Amino acid sequence: MQKIIAALLFSLISYYALAQQNDDWVKTIRSHSVHYAVGKGVYSGAQEGFALYFSDAGNIRVPYIVYVPKGYDPGKPTKLVVFLHGAILAQDSFQYKDPAIANEPIFSVADVYNTLVLFPFARNDFKWIGADPAVYENVIRQIKETEKRYNIDQKRVYIGGISMGGIATFWYVNHHPDLFAGFYTFSAIPRQAEGPVKFKNITKEKPMYSLHAKDDPGFTYTDILQIYEANKKDAPGWDFSAVETGGHRFIYNPNGKGILQALLGKLLAQ
Repeated sequence: MQKIIAALLFSLISYYALAQQNDDWVKTIRSHSVHYAVGKGVYSGAQEGFALYFSDAGNIRVPYIVYVPKGYDPGKPTKLVVFLHGAILAQDSFQYKDPAIANEPIFSVADVYNTLVLFPFARNDFKWIGADPAVYENVIRQIKETEKRYNIDQKRVYIGGISMGGIATFWYVNHHPDLFAGFYTFSAIPRQAEGPVKFKNITKEKPMYSLHAKDDPGFTYTDILQIYEANKKDAPGWDFSAVETGGHRFIYNPNGKGILQALLGKLLAQ
C-alpha cells in the first residue's frame, strides 16, 4: 500500500512539475513578442530566441513561434524560413506549450544563416493536409503578420517542411509560388488532394530542394524517385537527393541537424 501511495505522489509531483515547466516556457516566449512596426520600415528591437504569437482563422486562434537569430538587426532586411511540421505534432491541441519544441532541428539554421524561422502549429482538426484552403491561407496570414513585426526581406522568404508539412509545401507551389524565393521538403511525397502538382512552378529562380531517406518505410524512396523522374523536365529547379539511412524522421537523428543545415544552405545561397 505504501508503495502505491508513494507512486501516486511521485506521479502527482511529476505532473505539477511538468505543468509548471510548460507555464514558464509559455510565459517566456510570450514576453519575447514584439509589436508591429511603428512606421514604414521602422522596426523595434527583438530579443533573440523564441517569441509566441497567434493568428485568427475564423473562430480558431492558431499559435505560431518566431525564432530570432543572434545576428538579427531590425535595421536590415532578414531572410525568413517557414517550417511546416509533420503529423506527429498535429494532436488534439496545438503543441506550443511544450518546451521540447525548442529542440526542433529547423531552429538550428537561424544562427548559422542569420535567418528568422517561422514555426506554425497544426492540430487534428486544423492541419495542412487535404483541400481546405483556410488552413493553408492561415500560414500566409502568419507570414504577413511576421513581416509587420520584423524586418523581413520579402524577396527571400522560403517555405518547406517534413512529411505532412512537406506535402503541404506543394500546395504553396501550386497556389502562391510568387510569395516565395524557394521551397524545401523532407520525407514528403509530391502530391495534392485537390489535383496534380504544378511542377512547372518549380523553376531555377524558385527552386525546390527535396531530401529523402532510402530506407523510409512510409513514403518509399522508389515511389518518390519515380515521380521525380517523370516530372523533372517540367521542374528545372527541382533538386532531388537522398540519404542512405535514417528512416522517415531522419532529420531528428543525431546527425540530422547537419543534414538539414546543408540542404537549407544550398537553398538560401540561391
